[in-house]
Amino acid sequence: MRSIFVEHPVQMAYTRGAAVWVFDADLWGVCVQAQTAEHAVERWEDAHGPSTVVETLHGDEQAFDRDIHPATDAELERTLALLEEQRARALRRVDGLSAEALDAEDPDRELPGWARWRTIRDMLWHICDTESRYYLPMTGLPARERHADLRTELAASQRHVRSVLHGMPRTQVHRERGEVWTATKLLRRLAWHERGELDAIDALLAARQ
Repeated sequence: MRSIFVEHPVQMAYTRGAAVWVFDADLWGVCVQAQTAEHAVERWEDAHGPSTVVETLHGDEQAFDRDIHPATDAELERTLALLEEQRARALRRVDGLSAEALDAEDPDRELPGWARWRTIRDMLWHICDTESRYYLPMTGLPARERHADLRTELAASQRHVRSVLHGMPRTQVHRERGEVWTATKLLRRLAWHERGELDAIDALLAARQ
């Protein structure tokens, strides 16, 4: 029986939704979302089997008690490995798609009300903006400025994130603008975010065929 962690309401896949997380090594960075906590747990169990909710967060961008624990070597190494895999995947998309494909809008695509990334190019910029200019500074770690070229930015953001993570205090806790970020939460979110965006890109491309 897995221990799962639920947060709601959150602004992620939905304008007001719920997310289910786990801290197990084999599913590190996996997140299941739905419009309600009950539905998110149902989706999680459909995908991963019976589980027990051990903690529920109410409100956006808070931290589970488990997030307060110092980040482990295994969590750091797994996150870095996932980031390397996913950035190679993102670069293949940049190199393999035409400008027309990167900039095409999909009119039937539903996005949460606050999302502004409507093309694949926008989504790839969003990955870099999120990791280097949102996640890191909200954890009290150094951000970096955007590069003008997307491919260059993807590579530079990857190097920056890797360098910061290697030097990050494992006990880092930072509170700003009502949000709570920790070293463990940062690794968890980084392990999830790019993979989720690239899965969405693959789904868009499949729908165009």
